[in-house]
Order: sequence, then C-alpha cells, then structure tokens
Amino acid sequence: MKRKILIPLDGSPFAERVLAFVRGLAKPSTTDLIFVHVAQPNPYYTVVTPDAIHTVDITDWQERANQYMNRITEEVRAEGYTVSAMITEGDVASAICDMAETQEADLIAMTTHGRSGIEKWVLGSVADRVVRSAQQPVFLVRPQEDQHPPMPIRRILVPLDGSRTAEQALPQAIELANENNSEIWLLQSVEFPEYWGEEYAGMHAMPSTVSIEEQEEAARAYLHQIADSLTSGQIPAQIVVTTGHAASAISDVVADNEIDLIVMSTHGRSGLSRWVFGSVAEKVVRLAECPIFLVRVQNSPAQEQ
Repeated sequence: MKRKILIPLDGSPFAERVLAFVRGLAKPSTTDLIFVHVAQPNPYYTVVTPDAIHTVDITDWQERANQYMNRITEEVRAEGYTVSAMITEGDVASAICDMAETQEADLIAMTTHGRSGIEKWVLGSVADRVVRSAQQPVFLVRPQEDQHPPMPIRRILVPLDGSRTAEQALPQAIELANENNSEIWLLQSVEFPEYWGEEYAGMHAMPSTVSIEEQEEAARAYLHQIADSLTSGQIPAQIVVTTGHAASAISDVVADNEIDLIVMSTHGRSGLSRWVFGSVAEKVVRLAECPIFLVRVQNSPAQEQ
C-alpha cells in the first residue's frame, strides 16, 4: 500500500522547498502526495500599493489559489507522482491536522516557515501547532537560501535518552534506512545539572554519586545493544556518546558528520518532561541544519521506565 504524504503549501517559495526533500524521501511508485492550501476565512482581503489600500473580493484570491495549485500539481505529476490538491478555509494549523486525518495521511511534510520567510509559518505558530496536535509523524524542513536536499539520504541520526518512548522513533528510522540504503547513527548525550533548563526547576533526588565516566559507559553499552540489532538486520550503525545539552549535542553531531536526516520522538523521559516539543525537539528544529522527522508518541506508565 502506498504511503500518503500531506504537504501544506501557502504559495511561497519557502513552503515549496519541502518538495525537493520529499522527492528524496519518497519515491513515486510508493507515495501519494496530497497538497493542501489553507486560507483563513474572510470575504475580502487587502492589497497595499504605494498609492492606496485596496479591498479585493475573495473570489479573486480563490482563482489565484486554484491557478497556483494546478500549476504545482501538474509539475509534480510530470515526475510520476500521484498528486491530489485541495483548497480549504479555516485556522491553518487546525485545517492541516484535520485534513491529514480525513485523508488518512501517513506523514505531514512542511517547512518551518513560509510566506515572506517569517510572516506566516513561523516556528512557534503553524509548524509548532501542527507538531503538537497532529497524530501523524511530521517531517520538517527549515528552509535556507543555499539549501540543497541530500540525494540520497546517506546518514540518519536517531537521538535516544534511554527511554522506551524515545526508542519509538527507531522503526521509522529503520524503514527510511532500508528504503535509502542509509546508515543509522545512534546518539546519547549525558546531561548533568549545569545543562538542565527550567523544566528541571524544583527537581530533587537526582543521582549525584554516579560519575560522568560511569554514565558514559552505560550509554555506550545501551547504544551498542541497539546498534547490534540494527547490524544484524543489515543496517550499518554508528554510536556517539557526548556530554552536554541534548539539543546542542544533536546539532553539533549533524554539523560535524554530514548527517542528512534526524529521526526523533517528540517525547522522551515523560517523568522529567525532557523531550516535550517546546524543549529538546523544538531547539533541535531551530539549531539543526538538516531536516527532522518527528514521531509524536504518547507515553504509557510502562514506557516511563
């Protein structure tokens, strides 16, 4: 069965840059693409010119939106993809998530911002809300002027914190690695109180007698165990253990090792709220120079261990 990828587009070149990455992520033979354009409801919209402010009937906007979506759809169809395009109205983030549900999408792929670079889809607004609300994984690209998509995806980084919930990103990473003949890099960053943020305020009874060396050794043993299971499945694997804040460590490993894609969960140790989006995952989106595949998971009591 084909994978369905929902791609929100706002008419800007920034938003369209996700398409180049989707081409590397998913092949036409295995993927259906769903383009969606969302307008906030208003019978009129305003156009500002040097001489005056004009109010224009929304039907003119609708015609322009139809022309845009038809053009972009035909361009991608010419590459062999099955593409459907939809135009809807409403709150942008809510409409994207609702459309993903009704269309039974397997993945939402979008840039972290769109129109005018910062005006519409600023992280912390639409992209942030989609990640918080969508039940599907979200593939995020932070568009940059000189950005070129990796062809193919050679190295996939999976940050882990030792929790079963963080490990739920592994199946997605394995699937992508098999599709692209990639190797998987496993990363764990050993953190200590000097690296903790506001989410740790008031925490007590944290382990203080275990040395850095002992925690690093435990992290290596943990990652080696996962790496062995990957290599037994014919997926090359590397492990990296660092000390420091997780988001900075992830960003540094990406920059130093030509990582093409990060696959990570949006929650980690739920008891400490470590990887709730708005903390590590959000900082990684802001810092990392490569796309991020975010797997939104729900913690159960058994997964908090």
